Amino acid sequence: MQPTFSRGWGLISGTYPYTAESVRVCAPVQAHLIGSKSVVFDIDKARCLFSKGYFGKPVGIRKPKTTDIRRPIELSLLETMYLAEAGVLEVLREGTKVSVQELRSFAREVVKDFDVLYNAYKELRDTGFIVRSALKYGADFAVYKAMPGVEHAPYLVKVLDYDQLIDPGDLIGWGRLSHSVRKELLLAITYPSGARSYITFKWLKP
Repeated sequence: MQPTFSRGWGLISGTYPYTAESVRVCAPVQAHLIGSKSVVFDIDKARCLFSKGYFGKPVGIRKPKTTDIRRPIELSLLETMYLAEAGVLEVLREGTKVSVQELRSFAREVVKDFDVLYNAYKELRDTGFIVRSALKYGADFAVYKAMPGVEHAPYLVKVLDYDQLIDPGDLIGWGRLSHSVRKELLLAITYPSGARSYITFKWLKP
C-alpha cells in the first residue's frame, strides 16, 4: 500500500522525479568521506547529481540559483547512504573503498538515531521529494517540491519514535516556528515495523 499524506499531499508516490533513479545516469560517482560529510570532487559528476536530483550542496555556495554548478558538492551522511545503497555512489575513506555496511556503522556512530532518520529520509526521497536538513528550524527535514533556493520548503518534518514522549511545550514550539516561517509541520511517527504515519499540524484562530 502506498503512503498517503493529509492536507493535499494525496498519493505522492512518483509525483516528483527527484529519486535515486533520476541520478543513475551520473553513476559511477566517487565520494570521499571527510568528517561527517562526503565530498564529490569531480565537477561533472557533482553537477550531474545536483542538477538531476538536487543532491548535495555546492561548496561555498549557500543558496545556488542555478543547477549549472562548477564546484565540488558536499553530501550529508543521509544522502551518502541513500546514493551508496542505490549503487550510484562509491564511497572512499583515505583512499580505501567503504562498503555500505561499513558506511552505515560509521553513520550510526556520528549521527544520533541515524536509522530512524535515514528510513524517513529514504521514504521521502523515494516518493520524489527533495529533502534537506532543517536543524536551523528545530526540525529534522525541510521538504521541497522544486529546487531549494528558488522554492521555499512547504513542509518541515520532525521524526519521532512511536513511544517517544513529547513535551507539550516542544510541540507548541515546533508548530509556532513552522508557522512563523510559513511552513506546515509534519510529525513522522515511526513504528517498530518500520512503517510511518505522518501527522500534519496547522494553526487555527479561535
